[in-house]
Amino acid sequence: MSRKHRRQAGFTIIEVMLVTLIIGVLGSVAISSARDYVRRASISEVVLAVSRCKSAVSEGYSLFDSAPDPGRWGCEVGGATGKYSGHMQTDSNGVIRIRVDNLDRAVNGRYVYLVPARNDGRTPLTSADMGSGQGVRSWICGSDWLLIRNALPANCRVDTTSYAGDGGDFAN
Repeated sequence: MSRKHRRQAGFTIIEVMLVTLIIGVLGSVAISSARDYVRRASISEVVLAVSRCKSAVSEGYSLFDSAPDPGRWGCEVGGATGKYSGHMQTDSNGVIRIRVDNLDRAVNGRYVYLVPARNDGRTPLTSADMGSGQGVRSWICGSDWLLIRNALPANCRVDTTSYAGDGGDFAN
């Protein structure tokens, strides 16, 4: 009686380790991308939450002869609406600052800024423009924090560090 030896089939330990490594790398990239997509959607909600305040500032530039005190534009009370939008503040030029909350440690407590601007979209309006008929023609939108700027919509990625300063004259 002769026995035929069958060759065993299967994977070597090296093949199993390589496949595990590849799955690990692809999984980490997928998790990172998913976190970025969630952050983008959440921060877009923050930008949308300031629509009421944008209207109040736009109307104020058309109606008022002089700028209201910081926090007196009529839109700060009650704060922003939304899961990720926190405390909303304005300064005497109508710059709106809204805090990002309830998202992740990297961006919580940081701000999105909306600055009233002229037609060119680059020149900010000041209290000297009040009642001149200039009005708010566009908004400069951005943040002083890079992670937030990268998550903002493409038309809203301006570095607004100059508006952040050391707390500025924002009031609620």
